[in-house]
Amino acid sequence: MITLPELKSRRLVLRPLTMADASVIADVCGKDFEIVRWLTAVSWPFEDGQAEAYLETVVGTDPMENEAAFAITLGGVFIGIISVIAPGDLDELPKVPSIGYWIGRAFQGHGYASEAVEAVLAWGFDTYDTDAIGARAHEDNTRSRGLLRKFGFKPYAMTERYAKALDRKVSNVVVCLERSDYEARRQVA
Repeated sequence: MITLPELKSRRLVLRPLTMADASVIADVCGKDFEIVRWLTAVSWPFEDGQAEAYLETVVGTDPMENEAAFAITLGGVFIGIISVIAPGDLDELPKVPSIGYWIGRAFQGHGYASEAVEAVLAWGFDTYDTDAIGARAHEDNTRSRGLLRKFGFKPYAMTERYAKALDRKVSNVVVCLERSDYEARRQVA
């Protein structure tokens, strides 16, 4: 089993999640509908024990079979989560890992999500030894879709997923980043 590393960017440290993160997840994410509304698996109102239940599924598990989940921290302060999910999460791209993330609203608009995505993409391509990484976002989540587009993710398919917080199915855009496009972008940058 792979042990998750600590990943660093210019301003952030991405560290493996721990069970001790439950209360801060509930505070930063669970009390803000404007974050929860974009997450398909999170209910609204946020349920007691939901953060602990999520952490039990990712902490100490094999990221090659489940999810590599990192706390995004800024100066030691927890500001969000980013994950690389093992292949199989996206029906449309079943052989590639995918990424997902959220940032607390007080920390949005400062480029932290971009830094976290950049750090986790490099790790994900190397660790999963993959030729592509996928992602999905609600069709109307223009900010997240724009961030993914900035990294070179290209539309691949449309799908519907049930969003617990919205209590309905929502249209999602499935996107894919080919390793060759990722490496070409990194060489230019």
